[in-house]
Amino acid sequence: MQETDGRMIDVVEAFSCPHQTEGYMKSYREWRRRKHNRYAFCFTKNPKEAAFSENQSVVNGTPLHAEQNTLQRIGLLYGYLLVGSLVIENLVDKLLVWLMGAFGLHIELMIWGDSRLYGDEHLVFWTAFMIHLLKYLVPAIAALIILRMPAQVSFPLHITGPLYLLTGMLLVMLMSVGMGMFLVSRSAEMEKYRLIDSAVSASDRNTMLYVLLTVLILPVAFELLLHGCMFQLLRQFGDLFAILATTILGALLTHNLQDALRIGLLTLTISYFMIQSGSFLTAIVLHVVHEIYMFALYSIETFGVIYSWTWWAMILLPVVLGLAAGVYLLVRRFRRRTEKVFSPTYLGLYDQCSAFFISVPMMMMAVVSVLLMIVTAFLV
Repeated sequence: MQETDGRMIDVVEAFSCPHQTEGYMKSYREWRRRKHNRYAFCFTKNPKEAAFSENQSVVNGTPLHAEQNTLQRIGLLYGYLLVGSLVIENLVDKLLVWLMGAFGLHIELMIWGDSRLYGDEHLVFWTAFMIHLLKYLVPAIAALIILRMPAQVSFPLHITGPLYLLTGMLLVMLMSVGMGMFLVSRSAEMEKYRLIDSAVSASDRNTMLYVLLTVLILPVAFELLLHGCMFQLLRQFGDLFAILATTILGALLTHNLQDALRIGLLTLTISYFMIQSGSFLTAIVLHVVHEIYMFALYSIETFGVIYSWTWWAMILLPVVLGLAAGVYLLVRRFRRRTEKVFSPTYLGLYDQCSAFFISVPMMMMAVVSVLLMIVTAFLV
């Protein structure tokens, strides 16, 4: 609840996601009202007492303190989970190399260079792929277990705005061309595409499998972590806060300056179209489209002929379609002046971010990520 001019507003009942189904809203409200739920902003006031009773404890203060405490607990949880992601990325590879060496498999780990793993090309690919997959999948699964959010809330699949899914695909194609032309050669994420080149030959039947794993499975794992239960959990504090928090965290997870800009902009775009379409599937589709385009642009730059027919088709087509989609969105927005719906919360956006990012593990993850960006930008 929120106290406004002496009145109490039920923040659970007032919570609104206009593009979601009634089933989603019902399940979300039930989850927030669940007893002993430490990660839900839900509380009531006993008029006979000068305290607010949350789901898990009594707060001697105001609804502001209740919201702040809930955000701090969520920030602490995801701080630990993302620190775990850092550990997987930077220590598990060493453990895997040691284990494979113990079984006589030839693979080496280098600290710096174009590729951190050297040795058998197929083994290098699978090792790098598993590290990337576990980096996203382990914290995502841990969050699902801890939060115990209904699947309908964590991963809403029903598409209520299919036009936004289509428009989002076209705009992501346009963005991918723009970012790909400037960032492909300097992107640390492109290392996974170079691993495909090293691991396959013209007659290798595993080529398609490696490409599918890279451009399909890894984006799905990334979205399960970011736009799955994390984004849905943060929506109880307003969609604007959820978009800002996931955009920042998505950029930090890359540990590379060029990729931070690319993934940050992509995450921001995906968040908007996921909200408008009402479906988590939108996040997966848009991210996969982006990865397919980045892989295609990388292949053209590496093996193709610049300014060939293929190059112009890959560049001009999405530009035209993307611009058309942007014009369509503007026209649609001006013609349909719908009333903006905000979910009431007590804290402002700045205070929400302060409460969420203030935990020690969250700040540790942010500092390490920024340092890695600096190192990769200037020393590699």
